[in-house]
Amino acid sequence: MNLKPCTTVKIHEHVALKVQRLQAVMGLKEDKQTLINNLECEPVVMENSLEGADQLPDHVTLEIPALEDSFKVETLDEEGRFDRFAKVTLSWVDVTVTSKVESTRVCCRAPPGEEPDTISILKGVSGIVEPGQFMAIMGASGAGKTTLLNTLAFRNEAKLKCTGAINVNGREMERDGLKMISAYVQQEDYFIGTMTVREVMMFHANLRMDRAVPGFKKEDKVHKVLSKLGLLKVQNSLVGYPGGLVRGISGGERKRLSVATELLMDPPLLFIDEPTSGLDSFMAESIVTLMGKLAAADRTILCTIHQPTSELFALFDRVCLVSEGEIAYMGDSAAALDYFSRAGLPCPTNYNPADHYIFTLAIRPGSEEACRATCQRLIAFYKRSDDYKRVLETIGRSLDGFNRKEPDPDQIRSSTLRQVGENFKRSFLNTVRNPAYTRTRIIQTIIVGLLCGLAYYDTKNDQTVAQNKSGVLFNIVVYFTFGNVFIQTMSIPLELPVVKREYQNGMYTTVPYFLSKIIAEIPYLLGLPLIQLGICYFMIGLKASLSAFSVAVLASIGISWSSTGLGWFLSAWTGDVRIAGALTAPIIMPFFLFGGLFQYDQSTPVYFLPVKYISWIRYGFDMLMINEFEGLELECDKEPCFFKNGTDVLYRYGRDPGTLWWPNMAALWIFGVVMCVFAWSCLMCRVRR
Repeated sequence: MNLKPCTTVKIHEHVALKVQRLQAVMGLKEDKQTLINNLECEPVVMENSLEGADQLPDHVTLEIPALEDSFKVETLDEEGRFDRFAKVTLSWVDVTVTSKVESTRVCCRAPPGEEPDTISILKGVSGIVEPGQFMAIMGASGAGKTTLLNTLAFRNEAKLKCTGAINVNGREMERDGLKMISAYVQQEDYFIGTMTVREVMMFHANLRMDRAVPGFKKEDKVHKVLSKLGLLKVQNSLVGYPGGLVRGISGGERKRLSVATELLMDPPLLFIDEPTSGLDSFMAESIVTLMGKLAAADRTILCTIHQPTSELFALFDRVCLVSEGEIAYMGDSAAALDYFSRAGLPCPTNYNPADHYIFTLAIRPGSEEACRATCQRLIAFYKRSDDYKRVLETIGRSLDGFNRKEPDPDQIRSSTLRQVGENFKRSFLNTVRNPAYTRTRIIQTIIVGLLCGLAYYDTKNDQTVAQNKSGVLFNIVVYFTFGNVFIQTMSIPLELPVVKREYQNGMYTTVPYFLSKIIAEIPYLLGLPLIQLGICYFMIGLKASLSAFSVAVLASIGISWSSTGLGWFLSAWTGDVRIAGALTAPIIMPFFLFGGLFQYDQSTPVYFLPVKYISWIRYGFDMLMINEFEGLELECDKEPCFFKNGTDVLYRYGRDPGTLWWPNMAALWIFGVVMCVFAWSCLMCRVRR
């Protein structure tokens, strides 16, 4: 048989992938000669000799023309992190996960001594995945497959209680150690949509790769990963938001970008949660094929997948079937059909095996008892089977024969200054590419400034000045309070999923992220008060001196800073835009009541004194009032004259004319700093969950 040469067939001895697995996935016959004869072209051998089919090595990778070049495991001698863990065997022994049932009580706690009920999500499961294996964790909804994946990756919620041992290369591993040698691709693809694909990759490269690696090598690594994942053509496209105002790359490209960001450090261990979720059949097969190619390069890959097609299922070489928190089968995917037949649950002819497995293990409404009995029978059959014994034997060998060195505990590779700089750069790009945000804030400030200027235009310094000028000064306080609080209540919740993912990946801590937010807000804190007061200050006829105008601007900046800190605190505390917005008005109102306009300052009830003395509104209003009325001469055309000068107005509102402006300014900045510390503390608690 004469065939044209085929230049894309390569044999690599260094890749640990069994020929038997290739035969099963490609639908070829058992003998090695058929592996060659079934090709539609004459193989041209590279890096090895293929003279005689019987001389094929036991561990090979065969690449057919439809696939790209195989990925190569890199030990990253210069780039740090995975040099001692080029290959990873992940095993887990007797892993149990329980959760307390949340109380349905609304207004009171449970009585003392009454313990909440607990439910078991995983029940003493054991298993192992070796280098070069691509394992799919499958099961019906609620079976515990996602909990198993998250437990192995140390990504479970804090309220879950986990017991058992998780071992890497024979050594029990903790959360920080596993994070050093693994990557986790979430089901949801969280990105800042106003960044391009390449900018996202460079952001990850600058924060995750060793700080000693020069920039051109990081750019080269980014280019290689984008090329391997087919993202070069969209590298300069915005990522966008699904269904949002910013249009960007497709769903499949977003999923590949999620994988690409995790492959920058060439992790030998990869966890993927529902890689095909929301994708069409073609894109789903492309993603799973890519994962298979990564596994072929001696990576250890686990993923959860929900109801794959028969074509997708054939791409997995190992499968773990979960039911009711227990493992019903773990072994070769090609051997699962025979296993179910031996268990008395054969798959019908021309039926998708994956559908049969999931349907068999599902708890169907109306037949709960019968379904649970079937599941328990299959679980018991598995524990008596040779497959289970082989799993335990393999776990035993892995515990005895592998490297037991600890990974480098320093998981943050970039400096704190670099983390602040990269986060600020991202915030700046997000602002520049979303001009509607900045434009809206500026236009809003101009409109409010014109409104105040026209409403109080050319206010006379007569007996009406107390009401008119105190009213406009309080309006300035109100605007900068509500304007900043409401805007900042949206900032952290919208970015929280991205921040949580990047924090858990060890890219940066919460301090650099929060410092970058403060730096990015500085132009608004300084510019907006200057714009508004520049418009309305002289239109109203406030004290016409540079020093008085400067103090008024400083007071407005201090009020903006305090309000911004409060907005960050509410957003980080609640973590939800709607809840933060609903709480804003009730929290601010008490501070307004004792802000100095609606009540005489000395008549505050003693039980409200704490509210009065922490009210940034009071300090800001005091600063503006004293700045405007101290030394102000008033006109009196006819009797009675209630105010002879501005000092009388200050006494009328309970203010001390001799008070300096800077203590009030210091109080405003201290309040803002305290709110930022509270916000940072809440943010840290949220990202650690």
